[in-house]
Amino acid sequence: MMKSDYRCSLTFLAFLCMLKGTACELCFVRASRAHKFVPEGSSLKLSCEVQCGVLSWTGGWVFQEMQSTGFTRLTPSERIKLSNYSSTANSTHLLVHIHNINQSDAGSYKCEITWTQRDLTSNGHVTYVNVTAAASVDSSGRNLSHRILLCLSASMCFPLVLGLVWCLTRDHPPPPPVPPRSYTSFATRVKPKKELVYAEVTLKNSRRQNDCPKQVPEPTVYSSVHFS
Repeated sequence: MMKSDYRCSLTFLAFLCMLKGTACELCFVRASRAHKFVPEGSSLKLSCEVQCGVLSWTGGWVFQEMQSTGFTRLTPSERIKLSNYSSTANSTHLLVHIHNINQSDAGSYKCEITWTQRDLTSNGHVTYVNVTAAASVDSSGRNLSHRILLCLSASMCFPLVLGLVWCLTRDHPPPPPVPPRSYTSFATRVKPKKELVYAEVTLKNSRRQNDCPKQVPEPTVYSSVHFS
């Protein structure tokens, strides 16, 4: 559909040049047809390209609200910034940047250019903008740089955790072995009680023993042998 519209615009411009019998260069407005869903409170950037090296032109971005029937010209304000720059001698880019977007910014946007020398108006493709509630923004809409930063942080923390675990396990010695249980009987572990020993000592009178000494009997000789 975009290619067919673009070809029709070029054909129409070429036909006008042929009717007026003058040599002219084809001039056109290049823009993308798109549908954008923008959360409330965020920003919106749009651009289009005007390409022409011979004809002078005027115009810019126009806007149509959801319930409106006609387009109105966008003008700069505190929230709406309009700018342009030239990429080549025959090409000019028109930019619109809307800050802190709200529900009133929902609608259709396009570039509308008037060729002053030919009394002709060209329109770029329309971009349809829908403003969604801020709470309906999915957390998965994070940009790519945040995801890459999150992955890099996780990959850097993993070896640090492994090193910390290794240091903690290396510094502490293993626990001492548990001594084996003794299976000796209860009787051997009980110390025997000390027994009391009573001794009886009898003392005899030494004087009485001296008074009555024992008489040692003389040995009896049964035979005697003499050698000469």
